[in-house]
Amino acid sequence: MSYLSPIYALLTICLEMVGILLAMRAILMARTPQSAIAWAGVLVFLPFIGIPLFLIFGESRFAGYTQAGKGGVKALDEALHRIVRHLDGYKVFFQGGFAEPERMARNLTSLPATSHNEVRLLVDGNATFEAIFEAVDTATESIWMQFFIIHDDILGRTLAEKLLAAAGRGVRCRVLYDQVGSKTLPASWPNRLRKAGIAVEAFVTNRQFGRSFQINFRNHRKLVIVDARVVFLGGLNVGDEYMGQSRQFGPWRDTHIRIDGPAVAGFQLSFLEDWNYVAREVPEYRLRPPEVTPRHSASVFPIATGPYESWSTCTAVYLSAIHCATERLWIASPYFVPSSPLFYAICHAAIRGVDVRIILPQKPDHLLPWLSSFTYYTKLREAGVKVWRYQPGFMHQKAFLADNDLAIVGSINLDYRSFMLNFELAAVVQDKNFASEVEAMFLADFDRSRPENLRAFDDGSLFFRLQCRAAALMSPEQ
Repeated sequence: MSYLSPIYALLTICLEMVGILLAMRAILMARTPQSAIAWAGVLVFLPFIGIPLFLIFGESRFAGYTQAGKGGVKALDEALHRIVRHLDGYKVFFQGGFAEPERMARNLTSLPATSHNEVRLLVDGNATFEAIFEAVDTATESIWMQFFIIHDDILGRTLAEKLLAAAGRGVRCRVLYDQVGSKTLPASWPNRLRKAGIAVEAFVTNRQFGRSFQINFRNHRKLVIVDARVVFLGGLNVGDEYMGQSRQFGPWRDTHIRIDGPAVAGFQLSFLEDWNYVAREVPEYRLRPPEVTPRHSASVFPIATGPYESWSTCTAVYLSAIHCATERLWIASPYFVPSSPLFYAICHAAIRGVDVRIILPQKPDHLLPWLSSFTYYTKLREAGVKVWRYQPGFMHQKAFLADNDLAIVGSINLDYRSFMLNFELAAVVQDKNFASEVEAMFLADFDRSRPENLRAFDDGSLFFRLQCRAAALMSPEQ
């Protein structure tokens, strides 16, 4: 034992030194003072716990990803310039009170909002995958498909069959899924597609040197582009539970949208960037003019956001839209763990008289963010925000409605992860007709929801409040 004591002492000193070095790194790179303090404390005083946690969850900036227009990949820069030139004939500026969020997005991404788009709301899994499969079945040139989760179940196998049939017709298909989100997907699923000539790649976020343990970043985007003509995006992944066939959750409430028109080109750029990261190539792409005149010419701009950005596009757009709202702000999200600026912007909107309503699920699929949401109740109540809990099954949609003409639908949750750590995608739409459809959807969801008691946290037991506070301490990593 006496021989081992010096070894233990040396290991302890080495561990403490590594902890201090990583604590310095955490202080330098943390996005918030709270995060810096938390990481520094656990790394210095509990290095045997803090070091492995930091190696897995500690990074807040994503390295190795190249954005178009940044000079890193010539083909991506050329794609951005071509797309901007193509969209110039359809460029439009948002009108009225929401000119500011559109201008911020344009300045951050270089992509303009466009007119001559037709946007169709797809409510729940049956409507969504019926529309996606119809487009896939009639594809003649290309199918680009991206999901956070793909399961090898009934829906996943149906999707595979339709892709194989399309490839058999000569359609060039590419499929991208997130390695963490699709961790249960067996190798047989992608291998079967690859044998038929379909390009399939997993989005892996820990391949950079020194980041082999890093699993904190996720590509949470859901995107389907068919023939460079139509795009689908929203909250649904590929799995039977998204079709309402989950024993655990029962009915699954979710929302997707379909867009036809020039805005499709902007969403293509997001896929080109992701595909370049995983495959080190920029695929061939087409830029099509609108084939038909839409019944309602909706103005649309894409939000493709992620931890590679110096300035978060989704943070800028959401904050600006919330500040610009004057009448109504209705939000649906499965998780409500907003950053301080976002949270206070929502509360301030209610204080100045805006009708602020938030729909959250009654049932949790992830316990920590569900518990964390209760810690916001006191100030929400004091500000006059109204919260509903969706009752039947699980609500997973991500929808945002401001006043009577602005709507956002996509993959972005109202939590730290979506705004800081995930690769996300959404469409911002200014159109009164589409906004009225989103309003009708919200009203139907309110009818299936129960007004929440916003005294639930203050009046809860000591143990319940401690649970909620402990969960909230980990909110940046949930």
